[in-house]
Amino acid sequence: MNRYEIVCSAAVAALGLSACASTAPTATVPPGNHPAFVRASLITRDVPAYLAAHFSPAQLPPGVRAEITRAGPVTLPFHTLVVTRQFVRHVTLRDVNVKILVTDTLTNIGGGYLQGREQLSFNTIPVALNLNLSYLGLMSLEHQNIDYRTGLARAPMRLQQLLALTPGVAHPEPGKTYRLTLRWLRGRITDTCKAAPRFYPARRLLAQLPGRALNLKCAISRNGVVRSRNRTTYLSAYGIFLIMKRRTAAFTARAKILSIRGG
Repeated sequence: MNRYEIVCSAAVAALGLSACASTAPTATVPPGNHPAFVRASLITRDVPAYLAAHFSPAQLPPGVRAEITRAGPVTLPFHTLVVTRQFVRHVTLRDVNVKILVTDTLTNIGGGYLQGREQLSFNTIPVALNLNLSYLGLMSLEHQNIDYRTGLARAPMRLQQLLALTPGVAHPEPGKTYRLTLRWLRGRITDTCKAAPRFYPARRLLAQLPGRALNLKCAISRNGVVRSRNRTTYLSAYGIFLIMKRRTAAFTARAKILSIRGG
């Protein structure tokens, strides 16, 4: 494996751009009777149909759905939203920067649930596709990663337990702290997010963005040990959360929004 392949592979595997960056482990196991590996071609030939069949709230454990319902009602003002971000990831151990273009296609299926397709491109070349079911883009409920180079994808991984979710997180308020605690396999993962003191105009992120934005500083711990820290931004016009900075012991990734379109 040459230097390009090492850096590209590391970026795809560990960048952590979507909701699953904060709430899901990188290792996966097959849930239920789903095959351990799936051919990528079976997924990519009709991704919306695949998402509809395998990434549905109805397939979540009842306790997870109940906890989300208790968090409070939410109605999102779009059917499909396409968000493109440019990430620069600094690989600490190799002292190099990796630029990755990330395009998220988010489909609103009601109740704050989003079916997501996250396309990662390295130097304009698509290298991976991440599929997920999330709550507002803040919390991953199910995810699956597809590496185009291998032609295979591991089975989707589904959240086992949602132990706690602060009510009102769908409409965050300045200065408040929000927590969500999950169980993936044998790991207990807790996100503790402190909202900034005030909103600011969303146009500071992108000139044509309507509404306001609110930054939240999030510490993500696994079994009580902080593993990463995110800056997550809430966009009031769309009711979603986007990771704009992720920092671990190995790397720091910063993003800028290039475009948002939808309806």
